[in-house]
Amino acid sequence: MTAQRFALRLLAGYRPSAVQRMALATQNATTQRRALATQNATSQTTADSGELYDVVIIGGGPAGCALAAALGSLDSLSRKRVALVDPGKLSEMRQWTPPADAYLPRTLQITSSNKRYLDNLGLWQWCFEDRVQAYNRAVVTDALGGGAVDLAAMTLSGRNDTAFMVETKNLVSGLLKALDHSSSCVDVVERARVTEIEAAPSMWPVVTLSNSRRLQARLIVGADGASSRVRKYAGIGTYGTEYAQYGLVATLCLEQLNSSAFQRFLPSGPIALLPFPGGFANLVWSLDSELVQLLKTAPEAIFADLINAAFRLTPAEMGYIYSLLRSGVDPDTIGAEIAWRLEVFSRNNPDTNIKLPPRVAALSPRSRTSFPLRMRMVDTLVANRVALIGDAGHVMHPLAGQGLNMGLADVQCLAQVLEQAAAAGEDLGSAAVLDRYNSQRYVRNLAMQGIVDKVWHVFGAHSGTVATLRSLAMNGLDRLPAIKSRMIHAFMQ
Repeated sequence: MTAQRFALRLLAGYRPSAVQRMALATQNATTQRRALATQNATSQTTADSGELYDVVIIGGGPAGCALAAALGSLDSLSRKRVALVDPGKLSEMRQWTPPADAYLPRTLQITSSNKRYLDNLGLWQWCFEDRVQAYNRAVVTDALGGGAVDLAAMTLSGRNDTAFMVETKNLVSGLLKALDHSSSCVDVVERARVTEIEAAPSMWPVVTLSNSRRLQARLIVGADGASSRVRKYAGIGTYGTEYAQYGLVATLCLEQLNSSAFQRFLPSGPIALLPFPGGFANLVWSLDSELVQLLKTAPEAIFADLINAAFRLTPAEMGYIYSLLRSGVDPDTIGAEIAWRLEVFSRNNPDTNIKLPPRVAALSPRSRTSFPLRMRMVDTLVANRVALIGDAGHVMHPLAGQGLNMGLADVQCLAQVLEQAAAAGEDLGSAAVLDRYNSQRYVRNLAMQGIVDKVWHVFGAHSGTVATLRSLAMNGLDRLPAIKSRMIHAFMQ
């Protein structure tokens, strides 16, 4: 007789025998011992394996903060425990106060669709929006073949589709402010470096931090960059290309206000000028290691002149100016040489100003920095209770400005998958859930990486025939507004 049936009979007035009362007492004692044993076992597992979380995000960069803020804003995940872990001082980043008279050189381009996503979640409003520059025009030219295409972002529906330039710190600070002002389930763990990730007996991985905390998670999300420790723990292989180049970035002060982007493909690598408010601009210049060191150490006034020259002079003229720099020629002499050549260019090309950026008046002091350029692909974006987002799952050349946008697309997809899984009562770290994320993002990421890599190789070819053909293609595209609109729409959406 079960305890439930026994209780019902008692309510009906049944009088148990002594033997039955003894059996019931024994059964209750056994049940209590089992419950206590289960509770002790659970407590012991928690004590040995660490604090229990549903999701632990490793990496407090743009992708990691965006995912944390997105998960914290979803009602279906409000009862889930989420941790954002980073070795940096995230509280200081959250309280970042921007300089009044300068912009930081590390910047990001965000497409209109990704900006709308952050807007819809109430995250974008926490950025300093007066420091964000919207633009809807990009002019791309080829120095060798002379081709040019003016990409004005007007879709077939007649609506402007813009991209947005934002400083990396501005975006991350805004996302952290959004987390701080929400009643979300996200715990921010700062100044904590990951020292070890191991699989626990319960099959939930455990993250050990430098502050001695141990976090056990149903799902670990690697948002820890190109050298991802999470990816290495998961045993996810990588492959790709070293471009043998560096990206040289700096903040520029222009002679006039500007809201368009400009890019010129040089034999030494592409140079891009991206707009910011108030006549400021961001420079991204791809160069080999010898040239990047030469230009990083050039006087700031000469460096500004070199940027103006790079958008206007021929590759042969640029080579000559580089030779003067290498030879240690007096900066005043080099400046006079560049000024004379630019004056000749202006006299000979009076009608090309519309496809040229405003001239650089000065370089923001001490804003030059560089980073290596490479492409890295992964075998998969997921493993056992692990998912990768952002640079942990893909690295690409910055010539198309799609790196962060791919990362934010990862964030949107993973947040949606986890939201649906939570609503259905699924295990957030199960293979079935993670496979849905991987199937939606992996091939798309590979495709975008492949496109950007092909563009780099096509414009990196110095053959006269190749230069002529690609310029013919650019000039032909420039005469086909419908195709241009579709292409811009695909990139901006």
